[in-house]
Amino acid sequence: MSQVTQAFREHHRELANQLSKYVAQIVQDKADADPQGFAAFLKNELLPHATGEESALYPRMDEIIRAHGKPTATMTVDHEYLTGYIEQIQLVSKELGRLAPDAQTEMRARLARLGIEVQAIFEMHLAKEERVYLPLFEQHLSLEEQQRILDTMHEGVPADVKTFIDVRPIMPAQRHPLIFQTFESLAPGEAFELVNDHSPKPLYYQFAAERAGEFTWDDVEQGPQVWRVRIGKTLKN
Repeated sequence: MSQVTQAFREHHRELANQLSKYVAQIVQDKADADPQGFAAFLKNELLPHATGEESALYPRMDEIIRAHGKPTATMTVDHEYLTGYIEQIQLVSKELGRLAPDAQTEMRARLARLGIEVQAIFEMHLAKEERVYLPLFEQHLSLEEQQRILDTMHEGVPADVKTFIDVRPIMPAQRHPLIFQTFESLAPGEAFELVNDHSPKPLYYQFAAERAGEFTWDDVEQGPQVWRVRIGKTLKN
């Protein structure tokens, strides 16, 4: 990690920690809560940080993502955070059921805070999809393709599918390394779904040569415009 990216991360953590402290004081209605200080922090620290990213960082990142990255990666991070919050809310809800009513105050406050946070993340996620993705979705895909995607989403995702990779916007030379990196990140019994613009048979042969007995391969859709396959990691014997 370079000194510059380390500086980015440290500044992010500093901002996040300050924000967390202000919010905790206000949510818990502590005597030392400082609403005016909170507002000043947001205006003088958080907003300038966002403005600086918009003017200096993001224009260069647009170029890098077009050449080397995955445009939807940040949306996947949103999903990871939503999953984490849902797991926390499930645990707190179970714990509430075990506690006597007079012992639930602290746990209910935690549940309320988790609810506020997950709602904020979800609303922001929806805004990004509706303001950025759906206009492009409508403009560049046929009605038939739009309907196919909607139907596929509503079919439900198999429990073992950890993630989806659409390699169509990725440079060909970068596709197989990304696919194998994703495969290596799977736990035994997990899978990911690959979306491609041509038959992935060469990829299958590479898996057969390099990971024989370690993977499963299930065709989901076989052209003529879109190919989808579910690739899983076998359970250990």
